[in-house]
Amino acid sequence: MADGGEFVEGWLVAQVLGEGTYGEVRLLVHARSGAAVALKAVRSGADGSEGGAREAALHRALRHPHVLRCLGERQHRGLHYVFLEYASGGELFDRIEPDVGMEGAAARRYWRQLLSGVQYLHSRGVAHRDIKPENLLLDANDNLKISDFGMATLFRHGSRERLLSRVCGTAPYAAPEVLAAALHPYRAAPADLWSAALVLFAALLGELPWERAVAEDGRYRAWVAWASGTGGSNSVGTVPPPPFCRLEPGALGLLKQALFPDPTSRATLSMLLRDPWLCQEGAENADHRQDQMGANEQGGWRRTWCSQPVGVGSGTEQDYEQMSASDMDAALWCSQPAQADELALTAGGGGRTTRFVLACSPTDALRALEAAADSLGHRWRRMAGGALLVECEGGGAGAGGSTAVRAAAARVGGGALLELRRWRGCGLAFKRVFLRLRAALKHLLAKDQPLDPRL
Repeated sequence: MADGGEFVEGWLVAQVLGEGTYGEVRLLVHARSGAAVALKAVRSGADGSEGGAREAALHRALRHPHVLRCLGERQHRGLHYVFLEYASGGELFDRIEPDVGMEGAAARRYWRQLLSGVQYLHSRGVAHRDIKPENLLLDANDNLKISDFGMATLFRHGSRERLLSRVCGTAPYAAPEVLAAALHPYRAAPADLWSAALVLFAALLGELPWERAVAEDGRYRAWVAWASGTGGSNSVGTVPPPPFCRLEPGALGLLKQALFPDPTSRATLSMLLRDPWLCQEGAENADHRQDQMGANEQGGWRRTWCSQPVGVGSGTEQDYEQMSASDMDAALWCSQPAQADELALTAGGGGRTTRFVLACSPTDALRALEAAADSLGHRWRRMAGGALLVECEGGGAGAGGSTAVRAAAARVGGGALLELRRWRGCGLAFKRVFLRLRAALKHLLAKDQPLDPRL
């Protein structure tokens, strides 16, 4: 369905909010009230399993200020539709400046809210299994909401806890025991807390410390040696390995406990909530940093990188109830999804997208991008259909690995809409590469850019 079309009577499809292996999440806006809901569609698996139904059933039972609300769900013609609370503040990812992060007070505030949400999930026996900045949304009041329960599972019922054996999540944020799950089952809670700790690390420094928490990764190996005191000159009491050496002592102490390699000795959630660094005065009320926000002509501000449109209200359970099952015929726009547990650790071909307009033809836009890639020392090659693939060595998580960006251009008015899509690498690395390429093309930027660079 095209953006701007009517989904059902009175509800307009505003835009794509997110894309993934499962398909798309779209924003629906009520024409009269301006209320909004997010609509996610999941198709049944090839084996007949109902991943969408399982996700919706689990998510709809959750009620917490820091967990995104599931407003309801419907099923129609092999698609499972999940109606979600719309978080107009975008992703936490939007607030993290590459190689800089955000102010410590803001990071503390968001992280306390994340831990509050995780504490609630674990009290209900739910493991999220894919905590990362892209899955943490912000509402209109700048409060954090845990979202995307496609990989979530129940790990506890009453007093009985089961071990997990699936390798799932996003590789740079996955705990070492998760990556080794094929050999040894793992406990859910310590694995979620590991991922949450890496969210804090990214928020403070604007980068990730390693590609994967495995012995083959040199940066992770150096961290293990320092944190466990087995590394000789790199052991406890000496300067920590990069990039941990950039952290202030209080944050380093907290992350050393939260990222301890052995999950049986890792800090528990209650221990982290009592940590002196996290409990510093002002952590609850810190304003988020706006350095990376650009001022508009009216003296206000707008984001230079954002994942949600502005000026749209939120939806309610009553809003979604106005949609009947027969109204779902028009919504078969979702691409073929995968089962939730099969989304794990996928590497390429379907990442986040951002767009901007250049004052030139599409052909000249791609040529200019080639020149920009050359000037930055990135390799590039043409793909089928005329798209351009830019490859950046050392741009992945932990300053290792590689990042690849697919670029395509289309004519828009008198200029060219240049679309950059993450092809390989982590989100922060893609954001870093995007900002560098955009800066190199600054001389060609059209005067009027959309408020949302994804448009």
